Amino acid sequence: MPPLLKTIINAIQEDFGRPASLYALLDAHHDLSATLGEPPRDIASESVARWHEWGETPFNHWPRRARGEVMGWRHVGGTYSSFYVKREEFANFGSCEVTEDWECDIQDVTGLAASKSELKDFDTLDRMVETNSRNMIEPITADKLRENLAWSEIRILHRDYPSDFFARYLWDGRVFLINSGGSHHFAAARYIASRIEAPVPLRGRLRTYAINEMAVASLQRDYEMFVMADIPEATLGFHDAMQSFRASYLWQYLPRPYRGSRAILLPRADARSMKVAAALHEAGFFDLGLYLRGLAARQTHAHSLP
Repeated sequence: MPPLLKTIINAIQEDFGRPASLYALLDAHHDLSATLGEPPRDIASESVARWHEWGETPFNHWPRRARGEVMGWRHVGGTYSSFYVKREEFANFGSCEVTEDWECDIQDVTGLAASKSELKDFDTLDRMVETNSRNMIEPITADKLRENLAWSEIRILHRDYPSDFFARYLWDGRVFLINSGGSHHFAAARYIASRIEAPVPLRGRLRTYAINEMAVASLQRDYEMFVMADIPEATLGFHDAMQSFRASYLWQYLPRPYRGSRAILLPRADARSMKVAAALHEAGFFDLGLYLRGLAARQTHAHSLP
């Protein structure tokens, strides 16, 4: 079909409420769809998805946005133009509760923040120390346990006001020691203690990060939300299709480690945007609203700390 004729037919279909340009784009760009896979369950704290940071502009992106500010496009007064809106749901999407003098056993800690080893290469602290520091766990005795615990770089044990602290991300559920040193001696002590059944109490500041469940519910009430690959050619094509159909949309950065994708928000109050949402559902796009609701439900079962 000649391009001009195709354009005319698409325009007629769009006047009658069918997002024809969008359907053509989806047929041509299967790479536009993206999925938020679960981050790997390794022992690196940085591997946990930073949902509490959602709403913040990444440092390497321009232009900067105010916290909670979202950019959108809409058809108003005969023109398709950009706009910004401040959504408190993004400004307060995550929270951090600080608990001083929190206590746990060394076995409750399952990951770390820093090490000379590549933390992302290991799914357990035991595997890391078995692979890279076997000399620290032989022999498995109480004396060897005391030797490891005496290592001064385990700051959570050897500082009156330690810089190290504990962190828990409720949608993840695990406890991490946010350390600045002593990773192998800590892991070795934990390894030996589990095998000789010796308790090793720890005490320090705990930072508990959570997703604001009310923010998730509010966003779901106002928008259909999808994940889209952040590919310039494809996202520009999506914008052109939305402009052609005169449908409103907003987009938001996604938190680490999902920076290769973006969130697309389609206002439920816009009938044309809901036609777009139906097309994206039909094409199998990742339903971000449903995913976030699942994360919020998951963290309600994680409030009872060990």
